[in-house]
Amino acid sequence: MWRDDFKVSDILFNILFSMQPRLCKQCQAKVEEWNHTCKGCGYHLVLEPEEKLRARYLRTPSLGALLFTQGWALGARVYVLFILSLIPAVGIAALIIGMIFGRRISWKMGSWGSWQEYTTRMRLLDGIGVAWICLLGLVYLYLRFKS
Repeated sequence: MWRDDFKVSDILFNILFSMQPRLCKQCQAKVEEWNHTCKGCGYHLVLEPEEKLRARYLRTPSLGALLFTQGWALGARVYVLFILSLIPAVGIAALIIGMIFGRRISWKMGSWGSWQEYTTRMRLLDGIGVAWICLLGLVYLYLRFKS
């Protein structure tokens, strides 16, 4: 009786249909029009779902965690990584883990209010990491070449 109500082909169709990305026809038409008119510039626009963008962002290495591990761990709300980075023998491993997996760990465990808040903080921490290395380089050059 159960099998009479549901056909296997209907179930397969629903599964396959749910896997396909759903695009707004207006947005898709605009993107196709832009791609047609902008062939000479070398760019090709692609519509990508927000989940894929988030997944790609979370997979990117964290420059702030590489350059400023302890400060990044506190700012990213990954307190266990901060404590581990203070231990000399484990600090290098914490740096590598923070650089490769830090964004994912921070997003999962950081209790962020929104995606916007999270990305703003990560950009800020990456900028602080770059500024920290530049400052250290300038201090080194000043001390090295002062007369």
